[in-house]
Amino acid sequence: MRHISRWPDGFPRIPDGDWTQAPVETLALKYDTVEQHGWYANLDPTVDALGDVLRPGDILVDYSGGTGILVDRLLAGHPALDCGIVIVDASPKFLRLALEKHRQDERIAFRHLRYDRTSARLELLDEVLGAALGRHAVDALVSTNAIHLYYDLPETLAAWVRALKPRAPVFVQSGNIDNPQAAPGTWIIDATVHAIGDVARRLVAENPRFAAYRAALSDQRLMAEHAKLRDKVFLPVRPLAYYTGALADAGLTVERAEARSIRARVVDWFEFLAAYHEGVLGWVGGVAKIEGRAADETACRDRLALMKLALDELFESRDSFQASWTYVTCRSQEPGAGPGRLADR
Repeated sequence: MRHISRWPDGFPRIPDGDWTQAPVETLALKYDTVEQHGWYANLDPTVDALGDVLRPGDILVDYSGGTGILVDRLLAGHPALDCGIVIVDASPKFLRLALEKHRQDERIAFRHLRYDRTSARLELLDEVLGAALGRHAVDALVSTNAIHLYYDLPETLAAWVRALKPRAPVFVQSGNIDNPQAAPGTWIIDATVHAIGDVARRLVAENPRFAAYRAALSDQRLMAEHAKLRDKVFLPVRPLAYYTGALADAGLTVERAEARSIRARVVDWFEFLAAYHEGVLGWVGGVAKIEGRAADETACRDRLALMKLALDELFESRDSFQASWTYVTCRSQEPGAGPGRLADR
């Protein structure tokens, strides 16, 4: 039986890189607090699924692992887990915090997906793992709350397949997928951002407190620019079939896709959105990328006030709402197999 007593020769757990020596940044620390929010129970089904399939000596890739929130929960639920886990992420700030938390744990390795300006793309998984780990060496892969953010989805998934052993399990989940199985009355959580914008525009038009921002509403070009910024931060929702099709075309057999309802506290979701207030309501006071100047302190306060008022109206002053999360379970195929399709897709 293989154990993670050490990583393969030529595969350092902590690679050389400026990010490994950088200070831990406030943004990463603030983001990491979402682990305490109730809606992060969305990770629990994936943690359970990983606990069922991982075996001693396995290597798991936590793709888009960020600050290590999934790993935190996985190790809390399975403290004796005898596996190697590679946290892979495109954000050096988030990965730096993951390193801070897990530097001493020999089971955890870290890889930064660098952006190559020449080719205008991120490094791919098999590239960042390198020859030392080798192709088709990864026993399992997980991607949580991230697949809807991937701009080059086919290339990303193809790289997953090149890194995975045949029949390796893959677990993907996201709260930003339009799933026809979703229970009535549940929200796609990122869709609340568009709804907040609709309510905020009406509040600005009607409420004298926010009259200073009415000029922006009548500038169609300006509002279109802010809509582009919002859709870059909170990508538009795509249907489930888009993802199951892409996974299958990449060479993954889609075994199951299901929707689950996750209770989200309004205050927790507000705190998360507040960290991205420029993307939510940037037209209130402006942002440097569009207007050439950042919003002043008053405008930032008004943004947050509008967000709170809009959320209160959307959810009729309730303290929570039900969000729909989609969970897709896949398996890499044997060499030479054709595209793997979900039976009822």
